[in-house]
Amino acid sequence: MQTADFLLCWTPVLMLAVLAVVFKRPALELSIYGLGGSALLVATYFQTPLEVVFWAALDGAVTTVPLLLVIQAGILLSILLVETGAISRIVEWFRQGVRQAVHQRVLITLGLANFFEGASVIAEPLVAPMLRASGVSPAGSAALSIVGYSGLMTIEMTGIIITVLALVTGLPEGPLGVAAAWLSVPATLAMTLCMPWFLPGGWGEGARRLPLLVGSGLVVSLTALAAAAYVSLPISGMLGGLALVLVLMARGLGRVRLSRSLAADLLPFGVVLAALLLVNVIPALREATGRVGAFQVRLIPIHAITFTPLASAYLYLFAAFGLSLVVHRVAPETARRVVRTGLAQGWRALAAMAIFGAMGQVVAYSGYSGDFSRLTPTANLPWLLAHGLKAAAGDWYPLFVPFLGWVGTFLTGYGVASLMLFGELQVRAAEFLQVSPTWLAASLAVGASLGSISSPFKIAIATPMCGAMGQEGKILRLTIPLGVAASLFLGGLLKLLLAA
Repeated sequence: MQTADFLLCWTPVLMLAVLAVVFKRPALELSIYGLGGSALLVATYFQTPLEVVFWAALDGAVTTVPLLLVIQAGILLSILLVETGAISRIVEWFRQGVRQAVHQRVLITLGLANFFEGASVIAEPLVAPMLRASGVSPAGSAALSIVGYSGLMTIEMTGIIITVLALVTGLPEGPLGVAAAWLSVPATLAMTLCMPWFLPGGWGEGARRLPLLVGSGLVVSLTALAAAAYVSLPISGMLGGLALVLVLMARGLGRVRLSRSLAADLLPFGVVLAALLLVNVIPALREATGRVGAFQVRLIPIHAITFTPLASAYLYLFAAFGLSLVVHRVAPETARRVVRTGLAQGWRALAAMAIFGAMGQVVAYSGYSGDFSRLTPTANLPWLLAHGLKAAAGDWYPLFVPFLGWVGTFLTGYGVASLMLFGELQVRAAEFLQVSPTWLAASLAVGASLGSISSPFKIAIATPMCGAMGQEGKILRLTIPLGVAASLFLGGLLKLLLAA
Protein backbone atom coordinates (compact mmCIF):
# COMPACT_ATOMS: atom_id res chain seq x y z
CA MET A 1 0.00 0.00 0.00
CA GLN A 2 1.38 3.39 -1.01
CA THR A 3 1.38 6.40 1.30
CA ALA A 4 -0.11 8.56 -1.47
CA ASP A 5 -3.09 6.20 -1.75
CA PHE A 6 -3.69 6.37 2.00
CA LEU A 7 -3.52 10.17 1.99
CA LEU A 8 -5.84 10.45 -1.01
CA CYS A 9 -8.48 8.41 0.84
CA TRP A 10 -8.85 11.29 3.28
CA THR A 11 -9.78 13.82 0.61
CA PRO A 12 -13.58 13.26 0.87
CA VAL A 13 -13.37 13.78 4.63
CA LEU A 14 -11.22 16.89 4.30
CA MET A 15 -13.34 18.34 1.50
CA LEU A 16 -16.58 17.98 3.47
CA ALA A 17 -14.93 19.35 6.61
CA VAL A 18 -13.62 22.44 4.79
CA LEU A 19 -16.92 23.08 3.02
CA ALA A 20 -18.86 22.71 6.26
CA VAL A 21 -16.52 24.44 8.70
CA VAL A 22 -14.93 27.16 6.57
CA PHE A 23 -17.62 27.87 3.97
CA LYS A 24 -20.65 26.79 6.08
CA ARG A 25 -22.40 25.15 3.15
CA PRO A 26 -25.85 23.56 3.73
CA ALA A 27 -26.35 19.79 3.82
CA LEU A 28 -27.71 19.42 0.29
CA GLU A 29 -24.65 21.13 -1.22
CA LEU A 30 -22.35 19.07 1.00
CA SER A 31 -23.98 15.85 -0.18
CA ILE A 32 -23.65 16.79 -3.85
CA TYR A 33 -20.00 17.77 -3.51
CA GLY A 34 -19.31 14.70 -1.38
CA LEU A 35 -20.84 12.28 -3.88
CA GLY A 36 -19.23 14.00 -6.86
CA GLY A 37 -15.79 14.15 -5.27
CA SER A 38 -15.90 10.55 -4.03
CA ALA A 39 -17.15 9.24 -7.38
CA LEU A 40 -14.42 11.13 -9.26
CA LEU A 41 -11.73 9.83 -6.90
CA VAL A 42 -12.73 6.16 -7.06
CA ALA A 43 -13.45 6.19 -10.81
CA THR A 44 -10.23 7.91 -11.89
CA TYR A 45 -7.39 7.37 -9.44
CA PHE A 46 -8.59 4.02 -8.05
CA GLN A 47 -9.95 2.91 -11.45
CA THR A 48 -13.29 1.58 -10.24
CA PRO A 49 -15.53 0.89 -13.28
CA LEU A 50 -18.19 3.54 -13.91
CA GLU A 51 -20.94 0.93 -13.81
CA VAL A 52 -19.87 0.03 -10.27
CA VAL A 53 -19.98 3.70 -9.25
CA PHE A 54 -23.44 4.10 -10.79
CA TRP A 55 -25.02 0.99 -9.27
CA ALA A 56 -23.35 1.54 -5.89
CA ALA A 57 -24.73 5.10 -5.77
CA LEU A 58 -28.22 3.92 -6.75
CA ASP A 59 -28.02 1.12 -4.18
CA GLY A 60 -27.06 3.65 -1.50
CA ALA A 61 -29.98 5.93 -2.34
CA VAL A 62 -32.50 3.06 -2.30
CA THR A 63 -31.05 1.74 0.96
CA THR A 64 -31.96 5.03 2.64
CA VAL A 65 -35.66 4.81 1.64
CA PRO A 66 -36.90 3.43 5.01
CA LEU A 67 -35.05 6.18 6.84
CA LEU A 68 -36.36 8.81 4.42
CA LEU A 69 -39.90 7.63 5.15
CA VAL A 70 -39.22 7.87 8.89
CA ILE A 71 -37.97 11.42 8.50
CA GLN A 72 -40.86 12.53 6.28
CA ALA A 73 -43.37 11.02 8.71
CA GLY A 74 -41.57 12.70 11.60
CA ILE A 75 -41.62 16.05 9.81
CA LEU A 76 -45.36 15.79 9.17
CA LEU A 77 -46.07 14.76 12.76
CA SER A 78 -43.85 17.52 14.17
CA ILE A 79 -45.49 20.23 12.03
CA LEU A 80 -48.95 18.99 13.00
CA LEU A 81 -48.09 18.97 16.70
CA VAL A 82 -46.73 22.51 16.42
CA GLU A 83 -49.81 23.62 14.45
CA THR A 84 -52.17 22.24 17.09
CA GLY A 85 -50.09 23.58 19.99
CA ALA A 86 -49.36 20.06 21.24
CA ILE A 87 -45.58 20.51 21.40
CA SER A 88 -45.92 23.67 23.50
CA ARG A 89 -48.35 21.96 25.88
CA ILE A 90 -46.04 18.94 26.27
CA VAL A 91 -43.06 21.20 26.99
CA GLU A 92 -45.16 23.13 29.52
CA TRP A 93 -46.12 19.84 31.16
CA PHE A 94 -42.46 18.98 31.64
CA ARG A 95 -41.89 22.50 32.94
CA GLN A 96 -44.39 21.83 35.71
CA GLY A 97 -42.41 18.81 36.85
CA VAL A 98 -38.93 20.35 36.96
CA ARG A 99 -37.50 23.24 38.90
CA GLN A 100 -35.71 25.25 36.22
CA ALA A 101 -35.67 25.68 32.45
CA VAL A 102 -32.23 24.07 32.24
CA HIS A 103 -33.59 20.93 33.93
CA GLN A 104 -36.31 20.80 31.30
CA ARG A 105 -33.76 21.09 28.48
CA VAL A 106 -31.55 18.39 30.00
CA LEU A 107 -34.60 16.16 30.43
CA ILE A 108 -35.47 16.52 26.75
CA THR A 109 -31.88 16.27 25.47
CA LEU A 110 -30.61 13.34 27.54
CA GLY A 111 -33.80 11.76 28.86
CA LEU A 112 -36.32 11.76 26.03
CA ALA A 113 -33.75 11.50 23.21
CA ASN A 114 -32.30 8.30 24.69
CA PHE A 115 -35.74 6.92 25.46
CA PHE A 116 -36.82 7.46 21.84
CA GLU A 117 -33.61 6.10 20.30
CA GLY A 118 -33.70 3.13 22.66
CA ALA A 119 -37.12 2.30 21.24
CA SER A 120 -35.83 2.65 17.65
CA VAL A 121 -37.74 5.92 17.20
CA ILE A 122 -35.57 8.49 15.37
CA ALA A 123 -35.14 11.19 18.02
CA GLU A 124 -34.45 14.31 15.95
CA PRO A 125 -37.96 14.92 14.51
CA LEU A 126 -39.43 14.84 18.02
CA VAL A 127 -36.66 16.20 20.25
CA ALA A 128 -35.55 19.16 18.09
CA PRO A 129 -38.96 20.93 18.09
CA MET A 130 -39.36 20.27 21.83
CA LEU A 131 -36.00 21.93 22.51
CA ARG A 132 -36.94 24.86 20.27
CA ALA A 133 -40.19 25.28 22.22
CA SER A 134 -38.19 25.27 25.47
CA GLY A 135 -36.22 28.35 24.37
CA VAL A 136 -33.12 26.83 22.76
CA SER A 137 -31.93 28.48 19.52
CA PRO A 138 -32.73 26.74 16.21
CA ALA A 139 -29.12 25.66 15.61
CA GLY A 140 -28.74 24.61 19.24
CA SER A 141 -31.95 22.58 19.10
CA ALA A 142 -30.77 20.71 16.01
CA ALA A 143 -27.35 19.94 17.52
CA LEU A 144 -28.64 18.93 20.96
CA SER A 145 -31.21 16.57 19.46
CA ILE A 146 -28.21 14.50 18.26
CA VAL A 147 -25.71 15.22 21.05
CA GLY A 148 -28.14 13.86 23.64
CA TYR A 149 -28.15 10.27 22.39
CA SER A 150 -24.80 9.95 20.58
CA GLY A 151 -22.90 8.65 23.60
CA LEU A 152 -25.34 5.79 24.18
CA MET A 153 -26.47 5.06 20.64
CA THR A 154 -24.37 1.88 20.32
CA ILE A 155 -26.54 0.04 22.86
CA GLU A 156 -29.79 1.63 21.70
CA MET A 157 -31.97 1.03 18.61
CA THR A 158 -33.25 -2.08 20.46
CA GLY A 159 -29.77 -3.59 20.29
CA ILE A 160 -29.56 -3.86 16.50
CA ILE A 161 -26.16 -2.13 16.30
CA ILE A 162 -24.52 -4.73 18.55
CA THR A 163 -26.27 -7.49 16.60
CA VAL A 164 -24.77 -6.18 13.36
CA LEU A 165 -21.35 -5.83 14.98
CA ALA A 166 -21.49 -9.44 16.17
CA LEU A 167 -22.44 -10.64 12.68
CA VAL A 168 -19.64 -8.66 11.05
CA THR A 169 -16.89 -9.66 13.49
CA GLY A 170 -18.01 -13.14 14.53
CA LEU A 171 -17.59 -12.16 18.18
CA PRO A 172 -20.23 -13.11 20.81
CA GLU A 173 -23.03 -10.58 21.12
CA GLY A 174 -23.24 -10.58 24.94
CA PRO A 175 -19.64 -9.52 25.73
CA LEU A 176 -19.72 -7.01 22.86
CA GLY A 177 -22.82 -5.37 24.32
CA VAL A 178 -21.38 -5.15 27.81
CA ALA A 179 -18.06 -3.75 26.54
CA ALA A 180 -19.93 -1.16 24.46
CA ALA A 181 -22.06 -0.26 27.49
CA TRP A 182 -18.93 0.35 29.60
CA LEU A 183 -17.38 2.53 26.89
CA SER A 184 -20.68 4.38 26.47
CA VAL A 185 -20.32 5.81 29.98
CA PRO A 186 -17.28 8.04 29.17
CA ALA A 187 -18.74 8.66 25.69
CA THR A 188 -21.96 9.99 27.24
CA LEU A 189 -19.98 12.15 29.67
CA ALA A 190 -18.02 13.57 26.73
CA MET A 191 -21.32 14.47 25.06
CA THR A 192 -22.58 16.21 28.22
CA LEU A 193 -19.46 18.38 28.10
CA CYS A 194 -20.45 19.40 24.57
CA MET A 195 -23.91 20.56 25.63
CA PRO A 196 -22.92 24.01 27.00
CA TRP A 197 -21.86 25.06 23.49
CA PHE A 198 -25.49 24.81 22.36
CA LEU A 199 -27.56 25.71 25.42
CA PRO A 200 -28.80 29.31 25.90
CA GLY A 201 -26.07 31.50 27.34
CA GLY A 202 -23.26 29.61 25.61
CA TRP A 203 -20.27 28.05 27.31
CA GLY A 204 -20.01 30.72 30.01
CA GLU A 205 -23.50 30.03 31.31
CA GLY A 206 -23.34 26.32 30.55
CA ALA A 207 -20.09 25.80 32.48
CA ARG A 208 -21.96 26.65 35.69
CA ARG A 209 -24.30 23.76 34.87
CA LEU A 210 -21.58 21.15 34.48
CA PRO A 211 -22.42 19.35 37.77
CA LEU A 212 -26.02 18.98 36.58
CA LEU A 213 -24.95 17.88 33.10
CA VAL A 214 -22.33 15.38 34.31
CA GLY A 215 -24.70 14.02 36.95
CA SER A 216 -27.43 13.57 34.35
CA GLY A 217 -25.01 11.84 32.00
CA LEU A 218 -24.03 9.45 34.77
CA VAL A 219 -27.66 8.63 35.57
CA VAL A 220 -28.43 7.82 31.93
CA SER A 221 -25.27 5.89 31.13
CA LEU A 222 -24.90 3.94 34.39
CA THR A 223 -28.56 2.91 34.31
CA ALA A 224 -28.11 1.76 30.72
CA LEU A 225 -24.92 -0.11 31.69
CA ALA A 226 -26.69 -1.92 34.52
CA ALA A 227 -29.59 -2.78 32.22
CA ALA A 228 -27.25 -4.08 29.51
CA ALA A 229 -25.33 -6.23 31.99
CA TYR A 230 -28.16 -7.56 34.15
CA VAL A 231 -31.52 -7.03 32.40
CA SER A 232 -31.62 -6.79 28.59
CA LEU A 233 -29.47 -4.93 26.08
CA PRO A 234 -32.39 -4.05 23.72
CA ILE A 235 -34.16 -1.98 26.41
CA SER A 236 -31.07 -0.51 28.12
CA GLY A 237 -31.25 2.86 26.33
CA MET A 238 -34.96 3.24 27.07
CA LEU A 239 -34.40 2.49 30.74
CA GLY A 240 -31.50 4.96 30.91
CA GLY A 241 -33.58 7.77 29.41
CA LEU A 242 -36.60 6.95 31.57
CA ALA A 243 -34.45 6.91 34.72
CA LEU A 244 -33.26 10.46 34.06
CA VAL A 245 -36.80 11.69 33.35
CA LEU A 246 -37.96 10.29 36.68
CA VAL A 247 -34.97 11.69 38.57
CA LEU A 248 -35.39 15.20 37.17
CA MET A 249 -39.15 15.18 37.75
CA ALA A 250 -39.01 13.46 41.15
CA ARG A 251 -39.66 16.59 43.21
CA GLY A 252 -42.30 17.92 40.90
CA LEU A 253 -44.42 14.87 40.19
CA GLY A 254 -47.03 16.11 42.65
CA ARG A 255 -47.50 19.26 40.58
CA VAL A 256 -47.98 17.39 37.30
CA ARG A 257 -51.54 16.93 36.10
CA LEU A 258 -52.52 14.86 33.07
CA SER A 259 -55.46 16.64 31.43
CA ARG A 260 -57.60 15.25 28.62
CA SER A 261 -56.01 17.60 26.07
CA LEU A 262 -52.51 16.62 27.16
CA ALA A 263 -53.44 12.94 26.91
CA ALA A 264 -54.48 13.63 23.31
CA ASP A 265 -51.15 15.39 22.71
CA LEU A 266 -49.20 12.44 24.11
CA LEU A 267 -51.27 9.76 22.38
CA PRO A 268 -49.25 9.72 19.10
CA PHE A 269 -46.02 9.17 21.06
CA GLY A 270 -47.69 6.42 23.04
CA VAL A 271 -48.86 4.70 19.87
CA VAL A 272 -45.38 4.80 18.29
CA LEU A 273 -43.58 3.66 21.42
CA ALA A 274 -46.08 0.93 22.28
CA ALA A 275 -46.02 -0.46 18.73
CA LEU A 276 -42.24 -0.47 18.50
CA LEU A 277 -41.83 -1.91 21.98
CA LEU A 278 -44.17 -4.77 21.11
CA VAL A 279 -42.49 -5.36 17.76
CA ASN A 280 -38.92 -5.24 19.08
CA VAL A 281 -39.22 -6.83 22.53
CA ILE A 282 -41.61 -9.75 21.95
CA PRO A 283 -39.66 -12.38 19.95
CA ALA A 284 -42.71 -13.85 18.21
CA LEU A 285 -43.88 -10.42 17.03
CA ARG A 286 -40.38 -9.47 15.95
CA GLU A 287 -40.15 -12.60 13.83
CA ALA A 288 -43.65 -12.18 12.37
CA THR A 289 -43.30 -8.49 11.48
CA GLY A 290 -39.90 -9.15 9.97
CA ARG A 291 -41.41 -11.80 7.71
CA VAL A 292 -44.94 -10.69 6.82
CA GLY A 293 -44.95 -8.13 4.02
CA ALA A 294 -41.16 -8.18 3.74
CA PHE A 295 -39.52 -7.96 0.32
CA GLN A 296 -36.06 -7.51 -1.14
CA VAL A 297 -34.54 -5.31 -3.81
CA ARG A 298 -31.16 -6.35 -5.24
CA LEU A 299 -29.53 -3.68 -7.38
CA ILE A 300 -26.04 -5.13 -7.05
CA PRO A 301 -25.35 -8.87 -6.78
CA ILE A 302 -23.69 -8.84 -3.35
CA HIS A 303 -26.15 -6.63 -1.47
CA ALA A 304 -29.84 -7.35 -0.91
CA ILE A 305 -31.89 -4.41 0.39
CA THR A 306 -34.62 -5.79 2.64
CA PHE A 307 -37.77 -3.82 3.39
CA THR A 308 -39.88 -4.84 6.40
CA PRO A 309 -42.79 -2.36 6.60
CA LEU A 310 -44.47 -3.92 9.64
CA ALA A 311 -41.23 -3.82 11.64
CA SER A 312 -40.26 -0.29 10.63
CA ALA A 313 -40.84 2.94 12.52
CA TYR A 314 -42.21 4.84 9.51
CA LEU A 315 -45.43 2.80 9.40
CA TYR A 316 -46.25 3.67 13.01
CA LEU A 317 -45.19 7.30 12.61
CA PHE A 318 -47.56 7.71 9.68
CA ALA A 319 -50.25 5.98 11.75
CA ALA A 320 -49.56 8.41 14.61
CA PHE A 321 -49.86 11.33 12.18
CA GLY A 322 -53.25 10.07 10.99
CA LEU A 323 -54.39 9.48 14.57
CA SER A 324 -53.35 13.02 15.53
CA LEU A 325 -55.45 14.43 12.70
CA VAL A 326 -58.46 12.60 14.12
CA VAL A 327 -57.80 13.26 17.82
CA HIS A 328 -57.21 16.99 17.31
CA ARG A 329 -60.12 17.23 14.85
CA VAL A 330 -57.95 18.94 12.27
CA ALA A 331 -59.90 20.55 9.43
CA PRO A 332 -59.20 19.17 5.91
CA GLU A 333 -57.72 22.48 4.73
CA THR A 334 -55.39 22.58 7.73
CA ALA A 335 -54.35 18.97 7.07
CA ARG A 336 -53.56 19.80 3.44
CA ARG A 337 -51.52 22.83 4.56
CA VAL A 338 -49.56 20.67 7.01
CA VAL A 339 -48.79 18.15 4.26
CA ARG A 340 -47.72 20.89 1.82
CA THR A 341 -45.52 22.50 4.46
CA GLY A 342 -44.02 19.15 5.41
CA LEU A 343 -43.13 18.31 1.83
CA ALA A 344 -41.69 21.78 1.25
CA GLN A 345 -39.58 21.64 4.40
CA GLY A 346 -38.48 18.07 3.95
CA TRP A 347 -37.39 17.67 0.35
CA ARG A 348 -33.93 19.24 0.77
CA ALA A 349 -33.16 17.16 3.84
CA LEU A 350 -34.46 13.99 2.19
CA ALA A 351 -32.47 14.66 -0.99
CA ALA A 352 -29.32 15.29 1.05
CA MET A 353 -29.78 12.06 2.99
CA ALA A 354 -30.35 10.02 -0.17
CA ILE A 355 -27.23 11.51 -1.78
CA PHE A 356 -25.14 10.91 1.35
CA GLY A 357 -26.36 7.31 1.27
CA ALA A 358 -25.22 7.09 -2.34
CA MET A 359 -21.83 8.52 -1.37
CA GLY A 360 -21.44 5.94 1.39
CA GLN A 361 -21.97 3.02 -0.99
CA VAL A 362 -19.65 4.51 -3.62
CA VAL A 363 -16.95 4.62 -0.94
CA ALA A 364 -17.79 1.13 0.33
CA TYR A 365 -17.76 -0.53 -3.12
CA SER A 366 -14.71 1.22 -4.52
CA GLY A 367 -12.26 -1.26 -6.01
CA TYR A 368 -14.87 -3.83 -7.11
CA SER A 369 -14.90 -5.32 -10.60
CA GLY A 370 -17.73 -4.49 -12.99
CA ASP A 371 -19.76 -7.56 -12.01
CA PHE A 372 -19.00 -7.12 -8.26
CA SER A 373 -17.36 -10.55 -8.16
CA ARG A 374 -13.83 -9.40 -7.28
CA LEU A 375 -12.41 -6.79 -4.93
CA THR A 376 -9.00 -5.18 -5.26
CA PRO A 377 -8.26 -4.23 -1.62
CA THR A 378 -5.64 -1.65 -2.56
CA ALA A 379 -8.33 0.26 -4.49
CA ASN A 380 -10.96 0.07 -1.74
CA LEU A 381 -11.13 3.25 0.35
CA PRO A 382 -12.25 1.61 3.64
CA TRP A 383 -9.49 -1.01 3.36
CA LEU A 384 -6.87 1.64 2.65
CA LEU A 385 -8.05 3.88 5.50
CA ALA A 386 -8.09 1.13 8.07
CA HIS A 387 -4.87 -0.63 7.10
CA GLY A 388 -3.01 2.63 6.55
CA LEU A 389 -4.01 3.84 9.98
CA LYS A 390 -2.96 0.55 11.56
CA ALA A 391 0.41 0.61 9.81
CA ALA A 392 1.07 4.25 10.74
CA ALA A 393 -0.02 3.95 14.38
CA GLY A 394 1.53 0.61 15.34
CA ASP A 395 1.01 -0.11 19.05
CA TRP A 396 -0.92 3.14 19.33
CA TYR A 397 -3.57 1.84 16.96
CA PRO A 398 -6.24 1.47 19.73
CA LEU A 399 -6.07 5.23 20.25
CA PHE A 400 -7.46 5.75 16.75
CA VAL A 401 -10.08 2.98 16.59
CA PRO A 402 -12.97 5.18 17.86
CA PHE A 403 -11.81 7.90 15.44
CA LEU A 404 -12.01 5.34 12.62
CA GLY A 405 -15.63 4.76 13.65
CA TRP A 406 -16.17 8.53 13.59
CA VAL A 407 -14.76 8.70 10.05
CA GLY A 408 -17.12 5.99 8.84
CA THR A 409 -20.18 7.80 10.19
CA PHE A 410 -18.96 11.17 8.91
CA LEU A 411 -18.51 9.73 5.41
CA THR A 412 -21.70 7.69 5.18
CA GLY A 413 -24.12 9.09 7.77
CA TYR A 414 -24.64 5.65 9.28
CA GLY A 415 -23.01 4.32 12.44
CA VAL A 416 -23.78 0.81 11.18
CA ALA A 417 -21.86 1.58 7.97
CA SER A 418 -18.70 2.06 10.05
CA LEU A 419 -19.13 -1.45 11.42
CA MET A 420 -19.60 -2.87 7.94
CA LEU A 421 -16.56 -1.00 6.64
CA PHE A 422 -14.12 -1.50 9.53
CA GLY A 423 -15.52 -4.14 11.88
CA GLU A 424 -13.71 -7.23 10.65
CA LEU A 425 -10.39 -5.39 10.62
CA GLN A 426 -10.55 -4.99 14.41
CA VAL A 427 -10.42 -8.75 14.90
CA ARG A 428 -7.30 -9.03 12.72
CA ALA A 429 -5.71 -5.97 14.37
CA ALA A 430 -6.35 -7.45 17.82
CA GLU A 431 -4.52 -10.64 16.84
CA PHE A 432 -1.57 -8.61 15.57
CA LEU A 433 -1.46 -6.39 18.69
CA GLN A 434 -2.37 -9.25 21.08
CA VAL A 435 -5.22 -7.31 22.68
CA SER A 436 -8.93 -8.04 23.16
CA PRO A 437 -10.86 -7.99 19.86
CA THR A 438 -14.09 -7.45 21.82
CA TRP A 439 -12.89 -4.13 23.23
CA LEU A 440 -11.47 -2.97 19.89
CA ALA A 441 -14.72 -3.79 18.06
CA ALA A 442 -16.85 -2.20 20.80
CA SER A 443 -14.77 0.97 20.72
CA LEU A 444 -15.19 1.18 16.94
CA ALA A 445 -18.97 1.03 17.42
CA VAL A 446 -19.02 3.66 20.17
CA GLY A 447 -16.78 5.92 18.08
CA ALA A 448 -19.19 5.49 15.18
CA SER A 449 -22.03 6.58 17.47
CA LEU A 450 -20.07 9.67 18.52
CA GLY A 451 -19.71 10.43 14.81
CA SER A 452 -23.44 11.15 14.70
CA ILE A 453 -22.89 14.67 16.07
CA SER A 454 -20.53 15.46 13.17
CA SER A 455 -22.56 13.81 10.42
CA PRO A 456 -24.05 16.17 7.80
CA PHE A 457 -26.55 13.37 7.16
CA LYS A 458 -27.82 13.40 10.77
CA ILE A 459 -27.86 17.17 10.99
CA ALA A 460 -29.93 17.29 7.81
CA ILE A 461 -32.56 15.27 9.70
CA ALA A 462 -32.73 17.73 12.59
CA THR A 463 -32.56 21.16 10.99
CA PRO A 464 -35.98 21.14 9.25
CA MET A 465 -37.60 20.27 12.58
CA CYS A 466 -36.65 23.45 14.42
CA GLY A 467 -36.22 26.22 11.85
CA ALA A 468 -32.48 25.71 11.37
CA MET A 469 -32.39 24.80 7.67
CA GLY A 470 -29.43 26.46 5.98
CA GLN A 471 -27.46 26.54 9.25
CA GLU A 472 -25.93 23.08 8.82
CA GLY A 473 -22.47 24.52 8.15
CA LYS A 474 -22.64 26.64 11.29
CA ILE A 475 -23.53 23.56 13.35
CA LEU A 476 -20.85 21.37 11.77
CA ARG A 477 -18.24 24.03 12.46
CA LEU A 478 -18.63 23.13 16.15
CA THR A 479 -19.64 19.49 16.02
CA ILE A 480 -16.82 18.26 13.77
CA PRO A 481 -13.99 19.24 16.16
CA LEU A 482 -16.08 18.20 19.18
CA GLY A 483 -16.72 14.79 17.60
CA VAL A 484 -13.05 14.27 16.75
CA ALA A 485 -12.01 15.29 20.27
CA ALA A 486 -14.55 12.97 21.88
CA SER A 487 -13.46 10.00 19.74
CA LEU A 488 -9.78 10.56 20.54
CA PHE A 489 -10.63 10.95 24.24
CA LEU A 490 -12.36 7.58 24.12
CA GLY A 491 -9.39 6.11 22.24
CA GLY A 492 -7.05 7.34 24.95
CA LEU A 493 -9.14 5.59 27.61
CA LEU A 494 -9.16 2.42 25.52
CA LYS A 495 -5.37 2.53 25.15
CA LEU A 496 -5.00 2.82 28.94
CA LEU A 497 -7.49 0.02 29.48
CA LEU A 498 -5.75 -2.38 27.13
CA ALA A 499 -2.35 -1.51 28.58
CA ALA A 500 -3.48 -2.20 32.15
